[in-house]
Order: sequence, then C-alpha cells, then structure tokens
Amino acid sequence: MFVLLLILSILAVLLYHFFIWKPLDTSVIYKNHPFLLFGHRGSPLHEPENTIVSFQRAITNGCNAIELDVHRSRDGHLVVFHDDTLERTTNGSGRVVDHTLSELQALNAAHLWPDREEQIPTLQAVVEALPEDIVFNFEIKNFSFFSDQRTELELVRFIHKNNLRNRVILSSFNPLNIWRVKLSDPSIFTALLWYNPSLFSLRHPLGVHLSHPDIFHPFEENVNQGVRFWSRVKHIPMHVWVVNKPANMITFSEDPMIRGIMSDDSQLLFQTIGGKLH
Repeated sequence: MFVLLLILSILAVLLYHFFIWKPLDTSVIYKNHPFLLFGHRGSPLHEPENTIVSFQRAITNGCNAIELDVHRSRDGHLVVFHDDTLERTTNGSGRVVDHTLSELQALNAAHLWPDREEQIPTLQAVVEALPEDIVFNFEIKNFSFFSDQRTELELVRFIHKNNLRNRVILSSFNPLNIWRVKLSDPSIFTALLWYNPSLFSLRHPLGVHLSHPDIFHPFEENVNQGVRFWSRVKHIPMHVWVVNKPANMITFSEDPMIRGIMSDDSQLLFQTIGGKLH
C-alpha cells in the first residue's frame, strides 16, 4: 500500500508540473535586452556593493540589468542591503530589521573602502537614479518560514506604485516568499534562487515544487541536466549566478534557455559576452 501511494504521489506531482503549472510569459522582460547582463549587487569589484554608485558603475560598464537585495527597516522602509546584519560592510552593528531608516542611513556603507563614504540607499532612490530601461532583480532577504517583515508584500506594492511590472523580477532562496508573492499578485515575475545545500534547507531546488517560479536562478555549479530539462519542458528561462570566469560566461551564454548572467565583475561580463546584446 505504501509503495502504491508513493507511486500515485509521484504521478500526481508529474502531472501537475507537466499540465497544470504554467509559468508566466516573461518575453516582455527581454523586449529591449535579449540577453540580460546583471551587475550582481552593482559592480562590487569597483564600487561599494549595493550602493547607488555601484549600480551606476555597472551600467557604465555595460550592464543592462541590476541585481540587488532588499530588506525592510524597522519603520517599514525598503532598503537595499545584502546581509542580515550590518557588521561586514558598514560601521554599524546588529540586524538591519532592528534599525530605522534614519539609523541605517547614518552609517557608512563603504566601510570596507578606505576614505569612502556611501549611504545605504532606499529602493525608491535606486530606481529613480537609474535609467528607465534597466531590468531589476529584487532579491527578497527573508529566510524564515513566517514573514514578520512582510517584505515581499511591500515589494508587490512598490512595483505597482512605480509601474515596474514589466522590468522587475522578485527572487528569493525562500520558496515561501515566492509563494506569497504569487498569492498577492500572480502577474508579478518571480524567480527561485538555489545552490544545493541540505535537502531540508529552504535554499534547495526542490523549492521549485512549492513556489512554481517563472524564472530559474541557479548557482553556476548547479546548472545540471535536471534543471535544463525542466527549463526546456516548461519554457522557463534561466539567469545564472554568480559567474566571474570568462569561459563560464561564454558557455552559459550559448545555452538558449539561459537568458541572463549575474556577475560581480560587470566590466568583464560586458567585455566577454556583450556582443549577445546585438
């Protein structure tokens, strides 16, 4: 009986994935840029990561897309910052979510860069500072089962307010974030990130079966035959992260299902495969 139930469960999952799960048509994302060159946190090899100058440098270097990370401050503002805590890149300490916007913006986001002062930006300031044809990937920074900060729902409102639906992807390692976005607004483009840790981690690719994203964001070492199979079968494009070697950039750019690459080295990325834009 157990074996029969297991077989029926597997068949049910396969039937759902093949015939019911229908990702959104993402072609509008590539309307102006057939292949996306993402500055990962901007251009962190050249400027302090996740700052406006870093994003501007990535665009100057030839990127047509920006990957950034979003937290929600204690007083409800969307701020652009990677880590859960402040110590690594700023002169502050503690969790981002425990600070107000004014407290966060009083810190130096270029603490690792000698004689530099940069501010932790709001998401609104970043969008307003960059060209209107830039594609964005907003990574939702929340790894909990429950969403106390409700960052993903605030991001849905932000996309509506700024009329960004056709050029923003909401991504997360946490499939529950993607699931909640889909419940809030099924028309928002979503992507699941993964890099194959423990089977019981929220960062595992099995999260695809819960979140049903529109785009895959695998780590470069996890672009395997299984990922390629589902990408082809469901017509789901892939954006691969974080690719910093020219040979890998070229290899990935030759796969028709891979429509974007994220790199820390925005200049190298453009120099290596910028020709795919034409």
